[in-house]
Amino acid sequence: MGTERRDYEITAENGQPLNATRHAPTDTGTVRGAVILVPAMATPARHYYPLADWFTQQGYVVHTFDYQGYGASARTPLAEVEADILTWADDAAVMLDHVAETEHSVPLHWVGHSLGGQLLAFTDHSKLTQATILCSGTGYWKLSEGRNRVLAPALWYAIAPTTTRIRGYFPGKRLRILGDLPAPVMRQWAYWCKRPNYMLDIHPEFADSFASLTIPLTSISFTDDETMSAPATRQLESWYVNAQLEPRRYEPSQLGATRITHMGPIKYRNAHIWPELFGHITAGGSGN
Repeated sequence: MGTERRDYEITAENGQPLNATRHAPTDTGTVRGAVILVPAMATPARHYYPLADWFTQQGYVVHTFDYQGYGASARTPLAEVEADILTWADDAAVMLDHVAETEHSVPLHWVGHSLGGQLLAFTDHSKLTQATILCSGTGYWKLSEGRNRVLAPALWYAIAPTTTRIRGYFPGKRLRILGDLPAPVMRQWAYWCKRPNYMLDIHPEFADSFASLTIPLTSISFTDDETMSAPATRQLESWYVNAQLEPRRYEPSQLGATRITHMGPIKYRNAHIWPELFGHITAGGSGN
């Protein structure tokens, strides 16, 4: 079974364009459901194409997208982008509404990678059959482990504010830290990451958004993920207090891998682990 891709554009809540792609099985008679792949910070949608192809081979229609001002959705230099993380949360909500409307006759699944696991709370998740968050957690720097326990405070208190002020955006590619990001995104993220309860210390009202999610929620994490620590993952999971939560934490060896890390779960080289990671979606289609 092949994949047929169609690029399209929708309008964000603030009028900005969002570029997206619909990945569909070439045999349309076999469609079992729809999946929306919600990207991590500084990760263009094209990086999710291998995983999208795998889902189409299992009979699912998949939608990928880039947040406004980023990747294929960029229309201006990064230094001119005014979007912050909450703007991107609105983008994810608009995408979910669009996918729910266009794929209304089949079960709908959210797969949110890293940031995509946080943004789930800000959508109309009643339209979802179930959700999966992958390598996701919060960002308070004191929850970091390993070398990031040293790198995180340096990033948030010195590197990020200095380089962002000089360049007008965060030059992550040049620094080999994450990737390039709009200044408002990086400033807001840094502000949150300096606080024990992350975004909830700034916006305590957001706790209700997380608590309102009641659908089945699978949280997948890995012991060798240096970007997202176990305590940070557990903190985010605790915010989804009313979800039907299934936390899964894997040693790479459990999956026949030597190394997975933060970005590995979406890489084609790790395609052999996808049946285990996403079998709860593909086994029954409905997820219930």
